[in-house]
Amino acid sequence: MKKKKRYIVILAVLAIYVVIMLLVLGKDMLVKNKDEATIVVGDTSIWVYKDKGWTNITNPQTIASLNWTEYNVYLDNQEYGKYYLWNDDKWYLFDKNKKAIPREGTLLAIKSNYDIKVKNFTPKNIRNYYHVEKVLEQNNLSTSSKYTVEQEVSIDIDNDGNNETFYFVSNAFSLDYNPSKIFSIVFMVKNSKIYPIYTDIAPNTTNNGCKPYLSAVLDVDQDNIYEMVISCGKYSTETPSDMLYKLTDDGFKIVISNQ
Repeated sequence: MKKKKRYIVILAVLAIYVVIMLLVLGKDMLVKNKDEATIVVGDTSIWVYKDKGWTNITNPQTIASLNWTEYNVYLDNQEYGKYYLWNDDKWYLFDKNKKAIPREGTLLAIKSNYDIKVKNFTPKNIRNYYHVEKVLEQNNLSTSSKYTVEQEVSIDIDNDGNNETFYFVSNAFSLDYNPSKIFSIVFMVKNSKIYPIYTDIAPNTTNNGCKPYLSAVLDVDQDNIYEMVISCGKYSTETPSDMLYKLTDDGFKIVISNQ
């Protein structure tokens, strides 16, 4: 009888230990498994992040289900506030009283059940073309090319305390010259090393190509390395390309896009 009671006590202690370990160690795992976010980029991309996976939302009924949902809204990379979104070919903003709110600038809207860090950035004209010319040479392009896009952005994307420099160059949609090739190139320079991100080079067919620009910098997966949304504006009413890039040990990889 005493031996049976001893077994019961041991089993009870083990059960209590398992419960405590689940509460201590399992809580963070449980929370992470339930992380979910909806990311709206401009009027052309809706991405859902859930269980460490991504989904590109294109179904009209699914998009309609997102109406009258409150988002953290950013315009031109500046925090704008919490507003409700309504989609009718484009996104419209409303306050809690359903009063329309003016919207000007590039839209980034986030709804999540956890905190997502968004990094501010300021595009500037390129100051030194050394790395740009080096990349052009690597792609057999003339270093005397004229540009329709020539910008750089300095941000610390990997949280090492030092800014990396991102370059955006293109000759797409030129008006006063007629290049034989159209190029759009984005790359990063870190410690004098060039990291290719986006490269599109093709023969000139008048209105082909696109103009690349940085839409957002944010840490969705909470690994302290920021993802980048790089967009590329196309001719006239064509849908822009939106691409979410992540820096890995093997360079930049596209995680999801609207294409």
